[in-house]
Amino acid sequence: MPREAKLFSSSSGSVVRGFLKYRANIPPRWILNARTSRKRIEPEIVQSLGSLKRLRKTRPRAHVAIKNASKEMRAVLNRWEMAYNKENFYRGIRILLELQRNGSSKL
Repeated sequence: MPREAKLFSSSSGSVVRGFLKYRANIPPRWILNARTSRKRIEPEIVQSLGSLKRLRKTRPRAHVAIKNASKEMRAVLNRWEMAYNKENFYRGIRILLELQRNGSSKL
Protein backbone atom coordinates (compact mmCIF):
# COMPACT_ATOMS: atom_id res chain seq x y z
CA MET A 1 0.00 0.00 0.00
CA PRO A 2 1.61 3.30 -1.05
CA ARG A 3 1.92 6.01 1.52
CA GLU A 4 -0.20 9.12 1.27
CA ALA A 5 1.61 12.27 0.19
CA LYS A 6 0.73 14.23 3.33
CA LEU A 7 3.50 16.80 2.92
CA PHE A 8 2.42 17.54 -0.65
CA SER A 9 -1.24 17.93 0.25
CA SER A 10 -0.67 19.84 3.50
CA SER A 11 1.49 22.42 1.71
CA SER A 12 -0.91 22.62 -1.27
CA GLY A 13 1.87 21.58 -3.65
CA SER A 14 3.97 24.65 -2.81
CA VAL A 15 7.68 23.88 -2.57
CA VAL A 16 8.35 26.85 -0.28
CA ARG A 17 5.55 25.91 2.14
CA GLY A 18 6.75 22.31 2.12
CA PHE A 19 10.32 23.42 2.77
CA LEU A 20 9.25 25.53 5.73
CA LYS A 21 7.20 22.66 7.20
CA TYR A 22 9.72 19.88 6.63
CA ARG A 23 13.26 20.15 7.95
CA ALA A 24 14.44 16.56 7.57
CA ASN A 25 15.88 15.06 4.39
CA ILE A 26 13.95 14.18 1.24
CA PRO A 27 15.29 10.77 0.22
CA PRO A 28 16.11 10.40 -3.49
CA ARG A 29 13.79 7.39 -3.40
CA TRP A 30 10.78 9.72 -2.98
CA ILE A 31 11.69 11.51 -6.21
CA LEU A 32 12.25 8.19 -7.96
CA ASN A 33 8.89 6.86 -6.73
CA ALA A 34 7.10 9.96 -7.97
CA ARG A 35 8.84 9.65 -11.35
CA THR A 36 7.94 5.95 -11.59
CA SER A 37 4.34 6.78 -10.75
CA ARG A 38 4.26 9.40 -13.52
CA LYS A 39 5.93 7.12 -16.08
CA ARG A 40 3.50 4.31 -15.28
CA ILE A 41 0.60 6.50 -16.47
CA GLU A 42 2.14 7.35 -19.86
CA PRO A 43 0.92 4.21 -21.75
CA GLU A 44 -2.62 5.09 -20.64
CA ILE A 45 -2.15 8.59 -22.06
CA VAL A 46 -0.98 7.19 -25.40
CA GLN A 47 -3.93 4.82 -25.54
CA SER A 48 -6.39 7.55 -24.57
CA LEU A 49 -5.03 10.06 -27.11
CA GLY A 50 -5.07 7.40 -29.84
CA SER A 51 -8.61 6.39 -29.01
CA LEU A 52 -9.86 9.98 -29.15
CA LYS A 53 -8.01 10.66 -32.41
CA ARG A 54 -9.38 7.46 -33.96
CA LEU A 55 -12.94 8.34 -32.91
CA ARG A 56 -12.70 11.83 -34.36
CA LYS A 57 -11.38 10.48 -37.64
CA THR A 58 -13.55 7.40 -38.16
CA ARG A 59 -16.77 8.48 -36.39
CA PRO A 60 -16.97 12.29 -36.50
CA ARG A 61 -20.72 12.32 -35.73
CA ALA A 62 -20.46 10.13 -32.63
CA HIS A 63 -20.63 13.10 -30.28
CA VAL A 64 -21.36 11.10 -27.12
CA ALA A 65 -18.49 8.67 -27.71
CA ILE A 66 -16.11 11.55 -28.45
CA LYS A 67 -17.27 13.41 -25.35
CA ASN A 68 -16.74 10.31 -23.16
CA ALA A 69 -13.30 9.71 -24.66
CA SER A 70 -12.41 13.35 -24.00
CA LYS A 71 -13.48 13.02 -20.36
CA GLU A 72 -11.42 9.86 -19.98
CA MET A 73 -8.41 11.55 -21.55
CA ARG A 74 -8.80 14.56 -19.25
CA ALA A 75 -8.94 12.28 -16.19
CA VAL A 76 -5.77 10.44 -17.24
CA LEU A 77 -3.98 13.72 -17.96
CA ASN A 78 -5.01 15.09 -14.55
CA ARG A 79 -3.53 12.02 -12.84
CA TRP A 80 -0.32 12.46 -14.85
CA GLU A 81 -0.15 16.15 -13.96
CA MET A 82 -0.56 15.39 -10.24
CA ALA A 83 2.29 12.87 -10.39
CA TYR A 84 4.42 15.39 -12.30
CA ASN A 85 3.72 18.08 -9.70
CA LYS A 86 4.64 15.71 -6.85
CA GLU A 87 7.91 14.79 -8.54
CA ASN A 88 8.84 18.44 -8.98
CA PHE A 89 7.67 19.26 -5.45
CA TYR A 90 10.03 16.72 -3.86
CA ARG A 91 12.86 17.70 -6.19
CA GLY A 92 12.35 21.37 -5.28
CA ILE A 93 12.44 20.71 -1.54
CA ARG A 94 15.58 18.60 -1.96
CA ILE A 95 17.26 21.43 -3.89
CA LEU A 96 16.31 23.98 -1.22
CA LEU A 97 17.69 21.70 1.50
CA GLU A 98 20.97 21.32 -0.42
CA LEU A 99 21.18 25.08 -0.86
CA GLN A 100 20.66 25.54 2.85
CA ARG A 101 23.36 23.01 3.74
CA ASN A 102 26.00 23.59 1.07
CA GLY A 103 25.22 26.90 -0.57
CA SER A 104 24.86 25.17 -3.95
CA SER A 105 22.95 22.29 -5.47
CA LYS A 106 23.95 19.38 -7.71
CA LEU A 107 20.41 18.85 -9.02
